[in-house]
Amino acid sequence: MGPAVELWKETEMGKAKTKYEKLMLKITLWEDKRTKNAKRKLHRTEVPLPFFKLSRFPKLDSCIITRLINAMNVQRGVEKTKLKAMQRYTEDNERIESIVASARTHAYESQMKEELKVKEKANFMRITGRSPSTCL
Repeated sequence: MGPAVELWKETEMGKAKTKYEKLMLKITLWEDKRTKNAKRKLHRTEVPLPFFKLSRFPKLDSCIITRLINAMNVQRGVEKTKLKAMQRYTEDNERIESIVASARTHAYESQMKEELKVKEKANFMRITGRSPSTCL
């Protein structure tokens, strides 16, 4: 029964390994998708508006000056929006990283538990010469 047990153990360990490799791949794909979405949102808000400096136009009438001042105020608003977008991007990345880290640790722990169960069953099969009974 020794070689049969070793063969069974290797096939079960291989199954567990491929199962958790697929899970890690899913986690990585999820992470990539979320980070790309966050980056896309960041770049969507970073569309620059034209900015005028008054020093470039020394002799202008008051109407044009008020328009330029309004454009500068709009630019300040855009800068605030960019700052908020950057903060949101960093928060999203931190959240994504924490979720991915916990998912990877959970998957690793589950894989270790499953491998341990397989090893225990293989040892039981070596000792008794039969497979362990399972409860339904």
